[in-house]
Amino acid sequence: MNTSAQPDLLVQLKETQQKLEDKNKQLELINQVGMMLTSELALEKLVQKVTDLATQISKAQFGALFYKKENSQGEEITLFTLSGADKEAFSGMHSLRNTPLLSPTFNGEGVIRSDDITLDPRYGHNKPHHGMPKGHLFLRSYLALPVISRTGKVLGGLFFGHPEAGIFTQYEEDLVQGIAAQAAVAIDNARLFEANVEAEQKAKTILESMPHIAWTSHADGSINYFNQRWYEYTGLLPEQSLASDYWKTIVHPDDLEITTQKWEQAVKTGVTFEHEYRLKQAIDNSYRWHLGRATPIKDSRGIINMWIGTCTDVQEVKQVQQGLFQKNMELMKSNSDLDSFVYTASHDLKGPVINIRQIIQELHAEANFRAEDAELLQVLLHDSLNQLQQTIQDLSEVVKVQKSQQEADEEINLERLLEEVKISLKMLILESNAQIETDFNEAPVIAFNRGHLKSILYNLVNNGLKYRSAARNAKIKIKSSLESGYVKISVADNGIGMNLENRQEKLFQMFSRFHDHVPGSGIGLYLVNRIIKNNGGYIEVQTKPEEGSTFHLFFKQDPKV
Repeated sequence: MNTSAQPDLLVQLKETQQKLEDKNKQLELINQVGMMLTSELALEKLVQKVTDLATQISKAQFGALFYKKENSQGEEITLFTLSGADKEAFSGMHSLRNTPLLSPTFNGEGVIRSDDITLDPRYGHNKPHHGMPKGHLFLRSYLALPVISRTGKVLGGLFFGHPEAGIFTQYEEDLVQGIAAQAAVAIDNARLFEANVEAEQKAKTILESMPHIAWTSHADGSINYFNQRWYEYTGLLPEQSLASDYWKTIVHPDDLEITTQKWEQAVKTGVTFEHEYRLKQAIDNSYRWHLGRATPIKDSRGIINMWIGTCTDVQEVKQVQQGLFQKNMELMKSNSDLDSFVYTASHDLKGPVINIRQIIQELHAEANFRAEDAELLQVLLHDSLNQLQQTIQDLSEVVKVQKSQQEADEEINLERLLEEVKISLKMLILESNAQIETDFNEAPVIAFNRGHLKSILYNLVNNGLKYRSAARNAKIKIKSSLESGYVKISVADNGIGMNLENRQEKLFQMFSRFHDHVPGSGIGLYLVNRIIKNNGGYIEVQTKPEEGSTFHLFFKQDPKV
């Protein structure tokens, strides 16, 4: 064994151990500095603390931190803090020039460490000073490094100096680099904090100018501000209002549970809060309806920083809504009563009308009428009974339409349904020698109530046949098509048409008739219009006397179908 090499080995071991101890102390010191820095959120205090600590740890006689900040006009300016020297020694340094010696630091290119900066080839070449300006601090040892954020943006630069040469070693450089990294995180946090404080202040300024109750809360939903309108309305003091959940004492007991649930759900999920509830006002302890809204304010990462909310008085709107609701209920009851009356009347009249018809038939068969116009009177009586019976039947149809509104729709083949209608009108079609043409290629199927659709087609085809022109054979064309959310069915005839001038609004009124030369009750078009409107559709009509009429029926379709 070579004993002569043992002392060298021991020396190396001690040096290695010392380096590890120094490194551990260095890391521990950097961590302690980091904890000290992250606890400070005021930017001016933070940068001063960074400068003081780094100057002390680096053994520099003086140090400076230059950093950039936006002023109130949004312009970027350069500020600096000093340690170990008076500001007069750095007068004019806020407008540092981009010299070969300074630019690497401000461009984030890396660390510059020099035992004697006056010997550096980059030193002393810029006019007019060719070195350190007269009256400024003399330095030889020089250490400069950039402060870079996590995003890679250069936040500023740390500069250290000493009048003696060879002060800064790799150890001091490593220490200051660790401090610079911690400082970058702390500066980012401080800037974010200042931005949030500024945003909150701006928000509060706006909220104070609003005529509504307005408030803000932390990200967790705890209220931290109410505008003056809240205190005027509730009569509460700030310490009461901002106490934990004290605002709940102002909410009507019947509204509190659902309001709280919705607010907690909004805070949990980050969705906009919107709900109506009643708040008690101090002036008379009465409750007024308010519409509450709250929107989360998020940072660039999508994290909620705060909530901004308003409470808008909607008492008058609510009263109008309640009045409309009451009127609507009364109208629904009136319609229901009317339908019941019509149903009862039509049902109770059927029996007497049948009895009258039977009596007339019996009289016609057995009685001996001596009046000259007895036969004519019998015909008129017979026609009147038919008209009365048809009216009763039509009134029954009106009631059926109302009572079947809630029946489920089904997929209906238009061609097949029209065949059923044509069978019902077979005698009238033959009598009029009518021609019925169809084109259901674009929309062969429609989702609708089968009975209602059959009634619609029956009424329109029947009208086309009844009100045909004596000058030509009846022709009816029925076509279906698709038009942005609707199925359009057009029924066109070449009959005698109508003159709608000054009478447009009467076209779909009950018992309204435009021609009296053929029997009718004036209920058919009323039924067609009511069915379609009850289902979200509408009708367009084109008609001209002696040329015919076209009814365009628009049936609202569910986009999911």
